[in-house]
Amino acid sequence: MRELRFYLYICGVSEETFTEQIMIYRPVQTVVRAFSQRDLEKRGITCVSGLIGWIKRDLGMREALGEWGLENLGTETVYLQHREHLLGFREDKALSELFDTFSSEPLELAYFITGGASIHNETSYRFTIHPREEIHRYQPHVHVSKDQVEIRYSLETLQPMDPLVYPHRRDHKKIILPFLRKNREKLLELWNLYLEGYAPPVMTQEGRQFYKES
Repeated sequence: MRELRFYLYICGVSEETFTEQIMIYRPVQTVVRAFSQRDLEKRGITCVSGLIGWIKRDLGMREALGEWGLENLGTETVYLQHREHLLGFREDKALSELFDTFSSEPLELAYFITGGASIHNETSYRFTIHPREEIHRYQPHVHVSKDQVEIRYSLETLQPMDPLVYPHRRDHKKIILPFLRKNREKLLELWNLYLEGYAPPVMTQEGRQFYKES
């Protein structure tokens, strides 16, 4: 009995790659759902879009995906893992066709969410770049947090964008600003990387997909 596995990869910043061929940041969390062919038949799941519909209704997956993940999960953002490659779908596919075409055991589909970038210093402050901040495209900033208190700092002026409160008010000049000055270039690099979220592969005129070197 053949098996299908659906992998949700939640990715963060890492120097490591997911495979040698495809430059994707290493997953920091993986959620898996496994189905036998009999399971799929019982649920009436016959194609990729049907599987995606089931995944969107699964409570555990919904929680892991979050609002952005649910909204963007679709046939065009799911990939078939075959050996060391990711293959994209240009159209919906019957699962029976995939089982017949790919003899690997099991059949593996994957969906990626880019989580964000976070660095911290010895004073327990955390400096976080959130992904997909489209509404702030022209306001590069970092979220500075400690003791569940968070305010935003501009990466252009290095000044707070929100009112200074404790403990930030106390540590603004002594700790936060020196760290931002030292790491501004790295934080801007992370801002540019994560602004767009997970990037899909490039497609050639022949319809083949690949990732540019990063």
